[in-house]
Amino acid sequence: MPKHTSDAIILNTKDYLESDKIVCAFTRTHGVINAIAKGAKRSKRRFSGTLEPFSEVDLFYSFKEGFDLMMIESAQLISANLGIREDLSLLAHASILAEVTMVLSGPHDPTPGAYEHLRDALSCMDKDKQWFSPWSISMLHLFKDFGYGIDIDVLSKNSSPLIIRGKNMPPLSQEALAFIRKGLDISSPVLTRIVLSPWAKKEVEMFLLVLAGRLADNPPKSVGFLAKLLDVDLDGW
Repeated sequence: MPKHTSDAIILNTKDYLESDKIVCAFTRTHGVINAIAKGAKRSKRRFSGTLEPFSEVDLFYSFKEGFDLMMIESAQLISANLGIREDLSLLAHASILAEVTMVLSGPHDPTPGAYEHLRDALSCMDKDKQWFSPWSISMLHLFKDFGYGIDIDVLSKNSSPLIIRGKNMPPLSQEALAFIRKGLDISSPVLTRIVLSPWAKKEVEMFLLVLAGRLADNPPKSVGFLAKLLDVDLDGW
């Protein structure tokens, strides 16, 4: 049974039987994997506080021929990103990052750039930080990394609305366009110092929510949840 180790971000977990967990993780080495962690709900030595959504871990896992699920042997915590779970808005925004990764990334398809962008975004997400700018730019990077890039230069020069899957996308003001265009070339630490006006922030947020819902064959459930939380109507788009 081949064994592997890789940095990984936990995207989702489900309890299974009395003591096990089914884990969906985004690994640097093998992309998105689904695996079973035997005894994860009981073992404090192998899995203590590691298999929680949004955590970054060193994951030790193995393949078994003929099985769809991999086997997680153990995990060591790199970063828990605890701030995400302390605020409902942060949780909703982080959930979109995780779900976009799950639905747009092919299974076992390593995408190192996407891993870095997801990790950087999650590490900035804390209620005491300016996290919105890194979140929004990381969303655009993830779309591009998974093969759904948007040509912002064409968008900013074209007076006609951007059309995705036969429908118009929400319009963007010059402030929002300038933020996106410049933000794609800026690192996450610098992005934490950029603050948008409330209206431009709403425009960017709406644009990304609609985009996330359009690109996936099965729209992420987290998009609808965040839309309700923000009291915005996506049906018109």
